[in-house]
Amino acid sequence: MIDQKSIAVLPFVNMSSNIENEYFCDGLTEEIINALAKIKQLSVTSRTSSFYFKNKIVTAKEIRENLKVATFIEGSVRVSKHKMRITVQMIDTLEDFHFWSETFDRNPENVFEIQDEISLFIAEKLREHIGHLEIKEKLVAPVDVAVDVYREYLKGRYYIMKLDYKNSIKGINILKEVINKSPNFSNPYLDINLAYVNMGTMGILPSNEAYEKAQPYLLKALELDPNSSRSQLNLAWIECWQNWNLKKAYNHANKALEIQPADDIYLTISNFLTVEGKLDAALNYLDKALQLDPYAAINHHYKGFLYYLKEDYKTAIPHLKKALDLDPKLLFPPIYIGICLLMSGQSNEALTYFSSLEGVSVKDLTKLGGETMCYAKLNETEKCNDGLRELETYLKTELLDKAFMFLILVNALLGNNKKVIDLITQAYDKRLPLILLLNPSPILKPVKNHKRFKDIILKAIPDNLNYKQKKSYKQILLDTSEIKKYSKELEQIMIDYKLYLNPDLSLKDLASYIELPANYVSQLLNLGFQKNFSEYINTFRINEFKERVLLEENKGLTIMAVAYDSGFNSKTVFNTFFKKIEGITPNTYLKSNS
Repeated sequence: MIDQKSIAVLPFVNMSSNIENEYFCDGLTEEIINALAKIKQLSVTSRTSSFYFKNKIVTAKEIRENLKVATFIEGSVRVSKHKMRITVQMIDTLEDFHFWSETFDRNPENVFEIQDEISLFIAEKLREHIGHLEIKEKLVAPVDVAVDVYREYLKGRYYIMKLDYKNSIKGINILKEVINKSPNFSNPYLDINLAYVNMGTMGILPSNEAYEKAQPYLLKALELDPNSSRSQLNLAWIECWQNWNLKKAYNHANKALEIQPADDIYLTISNFLTVEGKLDAALNYLDKALQLDPYAAINHHYKGFLYYLKEDYKTAIPHLKKALDLDPKLLFPPIYIGICLLMSGQSNEALTYFSSLEGVSVKDLTKLGGETMCYAKLNETEKCNDGLRELETYLKTELLDKAFMFLILVNALLGNNKKVIDLITQAYDKRLPLILLLNPSPILKPVKNHKRFKDIILKAIPDNLNYKQKKSYKQILLDTSEIKKYSKELEQIMIDYKLYLNPDLSLKDLASYIELPANYVSQLLNLGFQKNFSEYINTFRINEFKERVLLEENKGLTIMAVAYDSGFNSKTVFNTFFKKIEGITPNTYLKSNS
């Protein structure tokens, strides 16, 4: 079922011949997406998925089916020397009708006022159509830079968002010129940092080199604007992957989420949960990222990666292939497609797959490392040893991250456990980020109880789920402070995920989202909310029903149709709970509020 408070903003069409206006159109689209994402009750499709439809002719039905939104915005921009005409229209994806269209004729110099004006206008019209939204007086903060400098900034960002080496470097150079002209403008520092981090994460640059180049720009951005969502997200990444401090990483990620929910923040929290070995919770957060950005290749890759870690190789492969369909240049999926084949008993198929890889995958050791893993599994000793020797030659090059990873995995497949531990120790001493993902690796099962391995993982991740002493659950399960803490977390989860809309939701399902045993959650509901599970969930469903049943678009539906849309699956339960909570029948409520 599609949430009525969901929207996508498609890339605005450049109606001018000047390529410079293309940067402005993309920048305007991004700014409106970011502005609307600040409205807490609204689910806004992220940039990657919106821009997937750039220069494509699509129907309302296609947008509804592919982006799972009730509404979308499309528009165009025509710019002359002294005049800018922006046309914006809002389309209902279910009924396929334009319920408003507006044209803005403005001075191109007033770019920031234009962005805020259009964002607020969209938000107000959306509120009229779908129901109450809390909207701030301003959604786009003014930026103290000259318009021509801001346009250059948009140009630089346009190139780095292409995510390949050549365009990233071109974008970085443009953004450096912007910094020279406006040294107190925080955005270009954040975007240069983003460009380097992306290249390091994607394997285009060695991770240590990329992070080292990125850090000065992030530090300057934090000095200029420490409280932006993007600043907090970057701090979260640094605390996890560079400082190995998960507690601080979570704090920064949650702050970013409070400021502006976005798919990359949910993905980041999913990464952190993976490091801890909390794979079910990681999948929950990853699904939220996919909901907001279903066309982000990295989101599909990560879902496949999580299923690989859960040893569900059959489920993992389609997600990994989907990631490659969306972005054939993405470096990670080929590694895990081949490994999934290998670990599911298809060693020859895996060898054929790795041997057929071409292009960028050859350069990042995927082909060499993958083939060597297959030779280890197939007991082709001579070929395996040749591969190991070649991989070792890369330990003193910029490819040492991948070389260590494949050497560890190959030796694990060979049963050389002492060599595996020695290699992991060397990688730990070099503080390579791959250490953080060794904990949940299914290939490393044979060494996970080895004392040296446990010591290394616990030094890197003191809160590691697999190696911490298991909690001995108390008779009195939660104390007062814990009840207060988890009650707040649970309320936020219910708001973010709307779990109550699932008619088959169970106490165990709810417990998986908050990472507590079901017994604890049962006690939490009783002591924190004075409700049992059914009362707690059905209270949300009743509130959802009360909001939905008064919407103009639902006037033609029966009361029970709206109740079912609100998460109920029984007429008796619905009527009983409604009377219990509201003191009147649903019919009486509807009549008194019509």
